[in-house]
Amino acid sequence: MNGVLPLDATRADIIRSLLTVGYPSRKEAVKVVGRWRERMLVAMATGYLDRSLRTTRYFRSLEQTEKVGVSFLLGEAFTHWYAQRHMDVEYLVHVTGVRDCKWVTPAKSMAVKSGASPPPLKSRPDFIGIRRTERHVFESKGRQRKPSGSAEAKALGQVSALSSINGKKPTTRCATFFMLKAAGAEGKVIDPPEEQAQIGVVFDERDAMAKAYSFFLDNPTVSLADQIGPGYVGREIETDVFFGIDKKVLAAISERPASARARRVRVQEIFSILAGQEQVHEARRSDNESPGPDGTLLVDRRPRNGHL
Repeated sequence: MNGVLPLDATRADIIRSLLTVGYPSRKEAVKVVGRWRERMLVAMATGYLDRSLRTTRYFRSLEQTEKVGVSFLLGEAFTHWYAQRHMDVEYLVHVTGVRDCKWVTPAKSMAVKSGASPPPLKSRPDFIGIRRTERHVFESKGRQRKPSGSAEAKALGQVSALSSINGKKPTTRCATFFMLKAAGAEGKVIDPPEEQAQIGVVFDERDAMAKAYSFFLDNPTVSLADQIGPGYVGREIETDVFFGIDKKVLAAISERPASARARRVRVQEIFSILAGQEQVHEARRSDNESPGPDGTLLVDRRPRNGHL
């Protein structure tokens, strides 16, 4: 997996990913930056990346500290896109944002013992990827230049911090670097060799998946049958920009079963819904439409204009 990535993303992909990651939940985002965050993220992708994912003069005119913040968010969005598009990972959730997250010491058998001290915040990876029976670890870096050896080493240390996720060994650990350039975005993924990490994490996977749908769960949705097609609900974020979700998926994730066992069953039900709609969702892919393997769909119907 190590090496340069095929950057076949569209700007619609990046907008959908920006709306999915960036904060552990939309409620937390609202507390920090206000209810206009959704429109701001759409404006960020549109203003700072052209349709070929080259940086615009608006991005290149930013102060360096501003570029760092924008690169951070766009790096997370590219990581989300890569995980979904090229690794078939349905969900990327923040390690620090999962509900009732517990740090444990795994035994050799991968059973877990509670009470381990969590690694420092700066040493933890950014995301856990959930793909049916697989679990993945991601550290995301958005930059303007290629990473130095020390930057790569630090990221590899972060993704190597976890030896188990809910008692299972991670399928992959990925340090992702995305460089934003005038000539076009570049990406690099490094999958480090296995190390003897001593810390595991345990969390409720239904609740973690709900975090990924916080855009739809934290605010009312409306039918988007006329705007993006039957079976979708969601909202218009900006004029002619719609973010929707398969209403069957939303119905399944909206209710939180009381018991842990029932929540595990609900997770399998959601994956079954997604598997049945996989070809339908993928058929929607175009420059202006970004379907996700999680049942979401971003449609950007704004007219092309200028270099944007």
